[in-house]
Amino acid sequence: MTRRLFTTTSLVGLVILLLKVFPSTGLMAGIENREKSVKNDDEPTPVFAPRVTGPAPTNEATIVTLSNGGHRIFYINRPGEANRLMSVWSADGINWREPEVELELPGTAYYANRVMVDNKGVLHCIFHLWAEGGNGYRGRHLDLWYTRKENGTGTWKKPRKIYNGYVGSLRCFMQLRSGRLITSFGRAVPSRLAKPASGEPDYGWNEVLTLWSDDSGETWSEAPRPLNIEVDGSKATRYGAIEPDVIQLKDNNLRMLIRTNKGTLYESSSQDSGENWTVPKPSELVSSDSPAAFLRLKDGRIVLFLNMNQRWDNPNSYAFGGREVLHAAISGDDGKTWKGFREVLRESPPKTAVEKGDRGTAYPSATETSDGLVILVSGQGESKSIVRFDPDWLEETNTRTATGNAAKELSATTEWVQNFPISKKGEIEVKVDLKKNPPGLQVALADHFSIPADAMAADHAVFTFRLSPGQSMEGMQIMKIKWDTEAQTASIHLNDRLLAGPSLSKTSGSGVNYLRMKVISNGGKSESGIGINEFSYYQIP
Repeated sequence: MTRRLFTTTSLVGLVILLLKVFPSTGLMAGIENREKSVKNDDEPTPVFAPRVTGPAPTNEATIVTLSNGGHRIFYINRPGEANRLMSVWSADGINWREPEVELELPGTAYYANRVMVDNKGVLHCIFHLWAEGGNGYRGRHLDLWYTRKENGTGTWKKPRKIYNGYVGSLRCFMQLRSGRLITSFGRAVPSRLAKPASGEPDYGWNEVLTLWSDDSGETWSEAPRPLNIEVDGSKATRYGAIEPDVIQLKDNNLRMLIRTNKGTLYESSSQDSGENWTVPKPSELVSSDSPAAFLRLKDGRIVLFLNMNQRWDNPNSYAFGGREVLHAAISGDDGKTWKGFREVLRESPPKTAVEKGDRGTAYPSATETSDGLVILVSGQGESKSIVRFDPDWLEETNTRTATGNAAKELSATTEWVQNFPISKKGEIEVKVDLKKNPPGLQVALADHFSIPADAMAADHAVFTFRLSPGQSMEGMQIMKIKWDTEAQTASIHLNDRLLAGPSLSKTSGSGVNYLRMKVISNGGKSESGIGINEFSYYQIP
């Protein structure tokens, strides 16, 4: 039987749904220009911008495209007994069949699993199971297990344990062009559970290990030198280096991105198919304490998923920056440069005032359809979702969104936060409605997301403008903001009148991709506020 997770037969219905899924962020900007033509009312509207088509089965699911067509999501039956590997199948990423039992596990699992299809169509799977022992975390193990399913047999081989210890969430499992299988993961180091003595470097209680197999999973070898990253000791947790993902570049070298608690992803590389790795170093990719994921498209481009979120008013907040938004970027030069960094999934509103446990938009897994779309499975708790989008959307150089008849009113306590494609040089036009006695205005351009209520976010933006009440005029105005991050210059005009210059808080190698605006209190003299009616972005070559 087939379940219809998402159905729409009209552009109007699609717009309404998308505005509910991505409120107030402009993610659906310019949808009238992005949607491909609809052949007839009996067919679903083709996807361009991200569209949530339904909930993911559970946390940390894996999606693959099968060699004989269709897509399959693999997951652990948790909540529940967590003793089975399950799957659901779809031909298009919209209609999903009922769940199937793939494999009875030889123990109790957590959520983590990775499944991949090799160059012969064989399915390979790794997962971890709870156990006890002295090579883990306080007497607990999450041992790593492996199995495979021969093409056409429909039967999984008896699983085998390939690593004995405490293994964290599994993000990397792949086949290289040579046929080698590799997996990289964070593992616990029992001797480092306690903080080191004062003055000694603290690498946390995890390090990254790589395993590889050259005989289709029959035997596995271990990299001789694990990777370690010194932690930020001011943070509440000290996991260390964990949850890496790896991409094979066109020159056959490997690039790894590693989750840290330091506000950025760290990177390492290997020139010998994963046997030896360079010392990890900070990348230019802003990230909360969350993992990244790569997807190589059939045309050679690379899509990167990450949570480029930061929380400045509460550095020890959940995931040290948050997981409210998942971003995607795309590279046409094998990861040397990136475009986009656009929002592809936003956190669902919490059902309770205080949420506990894993939540948010992190832990992405993605695949490409036969017609070049991306199907993404990501999120935890109430935010776990299946999303479809066209990767070309990440390469857009201009966007536009309108609020309709009702303007978005700015606040003195909560900022209006708008995402747009990242650029080093660009221009934004905002149509603002200034009421009687308009207040002052704070305008910031940032290279990452912070929640609207973060009162310190503008202090960590790239450019920040602060306009006093005397610099604005009553009525509908056109505000133009231009920037050049390489020249470290920016300007802001109101109806072509140049206003005060910005303060430069930091430099950014990638450019900016967020506009933040809020009212500056005017001592109660303002009878109203400022309304946003329209937003447009243009990249300047």
